[in-house]
Amino acid sequence: MLMRALGQGSLSSVLKILVDAAWVAACAALGFIWLIAAISLVAQLAGGELKAGVLGEISIHGAGNLVSWTVVGSIVCLGVMAISSLLRGVFETLVAGDPFVPENAVRLRKISMALAGLELARLFVGPVINLLMHDGGELTLRFATNFVVWGAVLVLIVLSQVFDEGARLREDQKMTI
Repeated sequence: MLMRALGQGSLSSVLKILVDAAWVAACAALGFIWLIAAISLVAQLAGGELKAGVLGEISIHGAGNLVSWTVVGSIVCLGVMAISSLLRGVFETLVAGDPFVPENAVRLRKISMALAGLELARLFVGPVINLLMHDGGELTLRFATNFVVWGAVLVLIVLSQVFDEGARLREDQKMTI
């Protein structure tokens, strides 16, 4: 037997819990990034270098590396928090069994913009910071387009219009006697 997609105890309920967990994880990751950045800054001001064995090896040396790591990591965490927050609203309506509300179309449009913004940040922010903070050594800049993300952005734009039309048709139906 297949699991229901809408309502209490449905797949939407499970996904909402996962989105809630992603939001909490992004908040924790942002705090972790800023904690490591603060400790690294203090270590660099004292003339040393931070090496931590948490989640693999984190080695931050040089001001450019610290700024790049902190800014890019913060942007990613803030983007995941924003997208998760919007998805929470969508899944709340799905769990309630009422997906075609005008707010969901707006949420999906905002998610597409946030996803596009994250991809643009991935493409440009890190390399620009590295270029600005370049210390004279070898500099490698890579720009690689992620077509899957841009495809997802386009799909979300289409889905937002579908939800917009669904909400409009629902309102028209309510007016029918």
